[in-house]
Amino acid sequence: MRSGLRRAGQALIALTVVAACGSTPSTVAKTNASPSASPTALSSAIPSASPSATAIFDDRFGFLVADAVRRESEPQPVFVLGIGEVIGVVSPDGRQLAYWAANELRVIQIAEHSSPRTMMVVTQPEYALYLAWSTDGTGLAVGVNAPVANPFPDGPPAYTALRIVDVANAKTGEIARVANANVVPLAWDRQAHLVTAYEPGSGGARGYYLIEEGGKVARTDAGPGLYMVEASRDGMNVFGHGEPASVVRVWPRATYASGIELHAAGDESILALGWRPGTAEVGVLFGDRLELWDVGGARRTIKLPALGYASYSRNALIFRADGRAVFLVGEAVVAVDLVSGQTQVVPWSGPFPRQGGSVRLS
Repeated sequence: MRSGLRRAGQALIALTVVAACGSTPSTVAKTNASPSASPTALSSAIPSASPSATAIFDDRFGFLVADAVRRESEPQPVFVLGIGEVIGVVSPDGRQLAYWAANELRVIQIAEHSSPRTMMVVTQPEYALYLAWSTDGTGLAVGVNAPVANPFPDGPPAYTALRIVDVANAKTGEIARVANANVVPLAWDRQAHLVTAYEPGSGGARGYYLIEEGGKVARTDAGPGLYMVEASRDGMNVFGHGEPASVVRVWPRATYASGIELHAAGDESILALGWRPGTAEVGVLFGDRLELWDVGGARRTIKLPALGYASYSRNALIFRADGRAVFLVGEAVVAVDLVSGQTQVVPWSGPFPRQGGSVRLS
């Protein structure tokens, strides 16, 4: 899953609905649109880069926007989940949404007439926000926190309890408890019986964790300056990004120390990035192009239509769950076929989708 931090300090920010490792955001967030994501009309001056690019759309997939689900090629919603404003994470296959309803963790199938099921209830004084899907989409890892008696700026909770949930039967268990740390789960590999996580702070990531289901916890110092941390869909790799904005640090899950730094040409600032599902590639967005950076060093560039990618906070990469396309959100929504390199402006009205909002409809 993807997670992000507020540079100014103390608190984690809730980013967009995300596809958690069936990530990160690692990114967890509210599905309702914020003021910065208010409806924006597409300009008639924005070109589509390929006359045959309508083939990019695959209406077996769509987007979760607030409470509604729409197809890739159609601006009108096809159904509404009926769960209201929530904080949630889409499963790796795009078929389920895990979300918080007050202190209840619920899961709902992304289908018409679905009803949510309660997975876990967090009781006071504990609280929870961050979670990650297991890489096979059958379970959830959740960081449950306890408040400190005398809080201070950027102070950690008294502990984080790492709890895992089997989605089929809602069976919950605690695998580890880390004192004086805010531990954010990134991925849970059920075959390896391993949860990866990190510890955020006002200066970026402080620590990277490997937590075994048997209770063993291994921590490595990480950062500083990594304000966004995300695990790949299979949980085998992790990236961190923040300051400087032109650099991405990538490491294998087994060891942070084995990581490498990937630099943008000419130290150009990166506008947005995310793991491409089913690959070891990171999609990296710049003002005029999308680059795919493989952890092995290979790079590929796809030229984009001329759009106004001016604000970092308004940009997102929404990878389709099958990894064959990505949707770029800036001043418009642009579809990119990652096999052919074709691009197409997506018909859109209303609030824009958020990172991790691709869902599977059939």
